[in-house]
Formats: sequence, structure tokens, C-alpha cells
Amino acid sequence: MKSMPTLSIIMPAYKAGKTIAASIRSVQAQSLQNWELIIVDDGSPDDTAQIALELAKADDRICVAQRVNSGPSIARNRGVDLARADLIAFLDADDFWAPERLEGMVKLFQSDSTIGVAFSRTRFIDADTLKPGTLTPFIPHLHADDLMAENAVCSTSNIVCRKSLFLETGGFTPGLNYAEDQDWLLRVALESPLKIIGVDAEWFFYRSSPESQSADLDAMRDGWLQMVGAACAKFPEIAAPAARRAYGPCMRQLARRAVRMGDAAAGFRYILSALSHDPFLIFRQPIRTGLTLVGVGLAFIPNPKLKELVAR
Repeated sequence: MKSMPTLSIIMPAYKAGKTIAASIRSVQAQSLQNWELIIVDDGSPDDTAQIALELAKADDRICVAQRVNSGPSIARNRGVDLARADLIAFLDADDFWAPERLEGMVKLFQSDSTIGVAFSRTRFIDADTLKPGTLTPFIPHLHADDLMAENAVCSTSNIVCRKSLFLETGGFTPGLNYAEDQDWLLRVALESPLKIIGVDAEWFFYRSSPESQSADLDAMRDGWLQMVGAACAKFPEIAAPAARRAYGPCMRQLARRAVRMGDAAAGFRYILSALSHDPFLIFRQPIRTGLTLVGVGLAFIPNPKLKELVAR
């Protein structure tokens, strides 16, 4: 009979044949070894499931669940249902962690029962060369206002949480194609007294590729509006004012993403929307807004230094 793991790791996987083995190895390399890894293959048409099953044969801490393709939110929720530990960590099948991440997170949760969710700083890396890129800033706490505007956690792969909290707040919303992690974190901030805290450590590495950057920005905006609409319907007195404050920073973030993608017209459209809604954004957050304006302007002129500029 298997011993009870200290922490359960949920890994949704879809068409991840090229990257899943490296992600699994980053789990196996953790200094904390008392974990279980639940891989939920979401109907991958490639060799993702085969690779996962082969690795599971050699490591009884790994189990693989297969299901018909239904999207990452449902796959993650299914993984949590199967989890045996009280602490849950999520890891996508193309990301990886620093070896000390799980040990550090477990100690953190054991030291403070008021923590519900924790995340670390994120190091973006090139998907092909693994060359390190931008490191996100340290943010000690996240509140509803913060989560309305931007997703400082960056990815579900950076979330560690209590299983009881995840279930009490309904898990990830099925059918939400963008911002499903931000949507859940916002519900935690609005519904639970438990804290969402950041750790000043470089424990999460996010693979960034042209494909991952080229998302449908209008769909991302629509996903954000869906998330905010649901929050405002449930908590109108708290969420509605926060949503009004967050619209400008959110549109600015989409403008920055458009610039990174090389879509100058979209960048202009989003920063114009941000400043039309919130003309004083440039005064409240001058550096970030100013850099975005410069980036949008330079995007109309070929400039190899542009991505580095707007990523700061």
C-alpha cells in the first residue's frame, strides 16, 4: 500500500510529447521526494500518454489518467479529485521547477495556517534554447484588485494550494479558455479569508515560445470580461469598483503582449482603450504605462531591442 504523499502534483497533458519527459524529470529531481504525480492525459493524439505511462512504470509515485479531450480546466479538476495529499501543486507538461520548490512550499504552508495559495517568482525561458529571459518581480501578497488587473502568478504551474480551499471555491471553470487560473485566484481572494502570498525565490521556469505568445488577444480580453462579469454578479459591491480600476491596466497588459507578438496595430488599439477608460493611468503608474506607450510607438518601426524593452 502506498504511503500518504506530502503533496500531490497535477499535470494536465495534451500534445506534449516533446516536453513532458523534461517536466516529469523536474518533479523527480525535487529535494522533497514524498510526492505523487497525477498526469491527466487529455486525449493527446501524439505519444504523450505513451511517454507518461513508460515513466510511470519505473516510478510508482506517478499515475496516469486518460480521458477524452475536454480542456485543461476539467483535466486539472479531475486530477485534484484523484489527489490524496492535503497540498496541491500544478505543473503543465512543458514547464519545470527548481529542485527546492516543493520543499520550500511545504515548509511555508506548515508554518502558517492562514496561507491558502502560494506562488514564486517566474523566470521566462526560451522554449527551444532554454536561454533565461525576464524574471518577474517579487509580490508579497495578492488581493482582488491585483488579480483583476494582471495575473502576477503567470501560470497554473506556479500555483500551490490547499486541496480543501480548491474544492470549496469550485476549482477551475470549465469552458473558460483564457485566464482560468486568474479566475480561480480571484474567487479565492473574494470568497476566502485565506491569503494568497508570493515567495521571493526563483522556483518556476516558464517556457516561452512564439506559439505561446501568439494567442488570440481579443479572446483573452473576452475571457477577462467573462471572469470579471462573474465576479461582479456574485460580489457587486466589492468586485465592480475593482473591475473599473482594473480595466486600464488589463488593456495595457494586452497592449504589451501585442507588442511582443509584433502586432503594432493591436498594441495601439489596446493602449488607446486603456487610456480612454483611465486617462490618469499614465500618472498613477508612469513607468509601466510610459514603457508601453514607447513600445507601441517603436513597434511600427523594426527594432530588435523592442522585446527586451517592453518586457521590463
